[in-house]
Amino acid sequence: MNILKILTAVILLLRLLITGNAAGIDTPVYKHPLASDQITDPSIHEIRKMLEEAELGQYWDMLKYQILPGFYMVPTITADTDIQLGTSKIGGYPDLPSSFQWPSWKNHPMSFVAQINLEEFPMNLVNPEYPSTGILYFFYVYDYELWYTDEDYDEDKMNNNVVYYAPETAELVRRKPPAALSEEQIFKSALLEKKLELTLPDSDYLEANKLMNNKADLDRYSLEFKPDFMSIYDRGIGFRFLGHMSALQYGGHPSGEIQLFQADSDDALGMEWDLSGLLHFFIKADDFKKLQFENVYTYRVGT
Repeated sequence: MNILKILTAVILLLRLLITGNAAGIDTPVYKHPLASDQITDPSIHEIRKMLEEAELGQYWDMLKYQILPGFYMVPTITADTDIQLGTSKIGGYPDLPSSFQWPSWKNHPMSFVAQINLEEFPMNLVNPEYPSTGILYFFYVYDYELWYTDEDYDEDKMNNNVVYYAPETAELVRRKPPAALSEEQIFKSALLEKKLELTLPDSDYLEANKLMNNKADLDRYSLEFKPDFMSIYDRGIGFRFLGHMSALQYGGHPSGEIQLFQADSDDALGMEWDLSGLLHFFIKADDFKKLQFENVYTYRVGT
């Protein structure tokens, strides 16, 4: 990878986050699509100031490399018939190549969770080495009885899901789910509004990766700095593509892995993950760059 391209992307992202204008002219590169979102995005300087106010300024040189851009997404219930083929969405019927075989786990067909069309996202502002074309599809078995009666399911976290990548979007077919899936296992279809944002790691992540080892500092980070930051800039838990996870119980994972997708519980969609919980899909960053999705694993957690 050309180091100049990486540096250029970093400079563009920093300029966007500091000034709201990556090009340095009057026209913004990425306009905020959430009309109802009145939250002012933080700049790098504001995050550093808040860290220093929490008496954690000595960690800035470490933390600045752990701040990850990602996309916060808001679903709007929309009939599949009103959604263009190949558009990013939650639920409904997926738009797949005709050769795709519907996935299952131990003869339990998986539910279609979401599809993400990478061309709709300014991936160059996140990481120029990440793919920027094609569609990602997320599948998972949505069956409470299975979750709570089959001990193997949650343990089999690399096989209890499928993330499929279609590089071409020209010849897609809207696929009806298998008849074995009940109405409750087919989520309502929804379009996604998207917002590029900065995300901060959880204290569990910092501790697990030995980035912050002092117990008093970890407590100050989790009980003072992070809540103060969230009270000003947080948009809630929600659906997310890339960026740090929303930690309900435990927010740690190896630094070489990234959150690929986060699905929220949403009554309107018919989506409920362990009592208002979340479903996370994780992947090694290098695997995402290479479009290798065989080792994606899931983490489902309730409130």
